[in-house]
Amino acid sequence: MSQNKYLIETSKENYDIVSTELKAISETFLDFNINFSSNGFFIISGSFEKIRYSGFVNNISNIIYESNDYKDFPEVNVKSFYVRVVNVEKDKTEALEREIGRIIKGKSAVSFNNPEGIYRAVKLDKWYLCRLVYSRSTREFESRRAPLRPFFSPVSMHPKYARYLVNMTFTRENETILDPFCGTGGILIEAALTGRKIIGNDYLLSMVTGTKMNLKYYNIYDYKIYNKNIEDLYLDDKINGIATDMPYGRSSSVSGNIEDLYNISFEKFNEFLIDHGKCAIVINDTSRLIYSKKYFKILFIVPVYQHRSLTRYFVTLEKI
Repeated sequence: MSQNKYLIETSKENYDIVSTELKAISETFLDFNINFSSNGFFIISGSFEKIRYSGFVNNISNIIYESNDYKDFPEVNVKSFYVRVVNVEKDKTEALEREIGRIIKGKSAVSFNNPEGIYRAVKLDKWYLCRLVYSRSTREFESRRAPLRPFFSPVSMHPKYARYLVNMTFTRENETILDPFCGTGGILIEAALTGRKIIGNDYLLSMVTGTKMNLKYYNIYDYKIYNKNIEDLYLDDKINGIATDMPYGRSSSVSGNIEDLYNISFEKFNEFLIDHGKCAIVINDTSRLIYSKKYFKILFIVPVYQHRSLTRYFVTLEKI
């Protein structure tokens, strides 16, 4: 079997979020192709390294063997291992793990204490025997939730969704992302942690001060941040991408209404971005995208249900 073929297991909380994010990462770095997807599982060929940037990928495993029958699985050639069965009924999992363990064991020892290899037998369109190469710590994103930062706001976005916005800008390491309504800095944190250069802005001085505190907390010191109304914000150079949670419910400016704010914002976004640069934004009302039509085309709109009375829309736009 191919040594550069990998099975990706995701959190499954929103298929459209995961699939658009992986598509964006693939098209940005051009180092893997998506060959298959089903119910939160993806099979890719190429390099898996950049897939780790996704906020919704839990496990990445190298596909060793695939067959319609797990009884065809080969023996593994490692000193010690254990196997986990994935995507079968819970009441069958334990028995299957014992059976598949016997099939692939050969001369290897079963060990749950620092084994040389961890294997995953995954049932999709057929059976896949895979060796785990990456597993995300459940604490990685949870440890960066807003309440755990020095400065936070109750409406702050979960870090996984902030990371999603960063990835949906189609930017690479050392390219520059702007968050023009940065709030407490959650998007800027995720951008910096994945190697992007960051510029922030907020019209509230308290938010700018709080963002600086949060960036320092994560040892992020290379940034620019402004305290401006969007209409008064000017940048020295064109930037590669914009990622932001758009204001809602009120204007994020000292003057004007929310409709004026959106109109001015898209005009400014167009001014800031390089040719064909991307905006990844969150909005509550897609009708306000009408103000973007003069400057941008819509690539993706992904609804994310929040609670009974609120659905938020994650939108990716490309400068035309």
